[in-house]
Amino acid sequence: MINYDQQQLEETRALIAQALAIYQPRKSSAGFDGAMYKLEHRPSSKRQGEPITDPLHIKASRSHKGARLNCSDDVFEHLRVQRVLKSLPSHLAKWLIYRYGESSPDSMVPELVSIVEGELPIENCRKPTKAKIRNMVFERLTRREFVDCLQRNLFEAIGVKKQTYFQCYAKHNDSITDQFQALDELSLRTFQRQFLNH
Repeated sequence: MINYDQQQLEETRALIAQALAIYQPRKSSAGFDGAMYKLEHRPSSKRQGEPITDPLHIKASRSHKGARLNCSDDVFEHLRVQRVLKSLPSHLAKWLIYRYGESSPDSMVPELVSIVEGELPIENCRKPTKAKIRNMVFERLTRREFVDCLQRNLFEAIGVKKQTYFQCYAKHNDSITDQFQALDELSLRTFQRQFLNH
């Protein structure tokens, strides 16, 4: 059973994911909503040599029926979410954008690897071990944790045998998971506080 605190975190995750999503209007029974434009049926130009305007361009002239905005019903709340994300500390904002955005840039991965690696208890590890742990963090972030259970990919990615992985590196993988969860929870709680005050 989910307690109230966990429910609030889930609602915050959903709100951020919706705000960062690329909006597609709902389908009605007659097909797409009127906000979607059919690009293949562009009106032909009445005058010779007049350029055909893109119907999705903001300054293009449209008929009265085509003047509806292609945006979500919750656009103002989504803009508020994006303003709050900009006001967060950069590492927390980058984590939320990377974790819950649809098209997160891969340029965030090296910085997120550094953030997560800095929090891991690996000070006493040797350099080759630290490099392999860094590769594990990179692999986990680039996979976006959708196939978390496939540890085979991890020991293949860091170049060790299965037995060596489970003897030496599985505990580091567990601490990476714990660090991801801690960073996620810290980011969400900071976002919640800022969102309520914004």
